[in-house]
Amino acid sequence: MESAIRLFGSKGYKNTTIEEIAEEAQFSKGAIYSYFESKKHLFDEILKSLFDKVESFAIEAKNIKSDAREKLKVYALNTMNYFLNEGKYSFHVMMQAIMQMEAEEKETTRAYVMERLHQISKILTDIIKTDIKNGKVKNIDPNLIIMAFNGMLRDVIYGCLHGNTVNLETDEIVEMILEIIFEGISKTKDKAK
Repeated sequence: MESAIRLFGSKGYKNTTIEEIAEEAQFSKGAIYSYFESKKHLFDEILKSLFDKVESFAIEAKNIKSDAREKLKVYALNTMNYFLNEGKYSFHVMMQAIMQMEAEEKETTRAYVMERLHQISKILTDIIKTDIKNGKVKNIDPNLIIMAFNGMLRDVIYGCLHGNTVNLETDEIVEMILEIIFEGISKTKDKAK
């Protein structure tokens, strides 16, 4: 699957063939088809494994005995370290999951991606809800907080993978994202007028 991830991530779904995957993996085309009935089936299995990995980061974070900020820090660090180090092609595969599918394949893939993103977001939202309930976080819509958090995290990963130089270590980037989420960007505690 690593060869397929590398090819799908670098060339895209449409531009990758089973022949290329077999050649890169040093398998015969028939060997690939003995495990996966089609290119779409292989792509779906890769997506499942990637979402399983990200969801495991969310579950691990939720189970930590700490506050929401620390839990989101663990999730963000695990996610960033995975995608920036061992899984850089995996990030591209996830981002293109909807955009490069053929019309008939696109809807089932889109539905699957949306379902998995919802599952992961629900875990993270529950983390925020707990701190809202305990009075540690303002009573702001937790779904909105997590959408903002995930959006920043996704865009930072994308930027780092595409050469936007950030002269910070991963843990410093995560701290800045968390500071923006939990404290905002205003220099004063008073609301900007």
